[in-house]
Amino acid sequence: MEWLLSPLTWLLVAGLFAAAGWRMRGHVAARGVRWIVAAAATLAVISLMAMTPLVANALASYLERPLAAAASCRSMPPSILVVLAGGVDRLPADDGDFSVLNVASRRRMEYAVRWWREHAHARLVISGREFRGDRPPRASLLAGYARALGMPADALLLERRSLNTWQSARSVAELFPPPARIALVTSAMHMPRARAAFRAAGFEVCPLPTDFRVVPVGPPGYLVPRSGALDKTEAALHELVGIAYYRWLGLLS
Repeated sequence: MEWLLSPLTWLLVAGLFAAAGWRMRGHVAARGVRWIVAAAATLAVISLMAMTPLVANALASYLERPLAAAASCRSMPPSILVVLAGGVDRLPADDGDFSVLNVASRRRMEYAVRWWREHAHARLVISGREFRGDRPPRASLLAGYARALGMPADALLLERRSLNTWQSARSVAELFPPPARIALVTSAMHMPRARAAFRAAGFEVCPLPTDFRVVPVGPPGYLVPRSGALDKTEAALHELVGIAYYRWLGLLS
């Protein structure tokens, strides 16, 4: 259902509305046709604006705003580091095919490895399956990338069952029963929902956001629809709807 969150879908619906209004112009009152055309034009404008850096950066900035963390996150870093698996660009051939990892996944793992090297006492947990069937879990792909970056295999603990952020929080809680302190690495845009899920699972969370998506663009380019802005808007809407859904289910306070 993620296609519903795409401005391209809204633009297509606007086009269908406009076509329907044009076809019905001889069968309904002129006022009704005007309403249909006006609705189509409004939806088209909203869709096009959502594909501009102006709107995309505004949504990303809201999600990537700094999150408060306890002073102990710096003075006494947690001994558990959790990395949430990100996306892939294509399906992997096997569990060693980490070349399929997308930019967000690589940035998460690279940041986690850098943090681990500064706090080598920590246990690094990689969480996420996300593939169904017999495809390798994304946690395994990230683990392969971590080893390629120099991480020792015995420092890695993989959680391969969870299909979403909420399940990741619950699965990690089974490995390290709360209350416990964790450092959490994920994309900055995903961090508000991820931190909320892990806090609801009983953890004290020290957020370590990475993969920031806000990219300043000057005028007039700010108002020109771009594919990168479209992708950013879709990701932001996914996070906002995810947070709202968790709250609607009563999973978050």
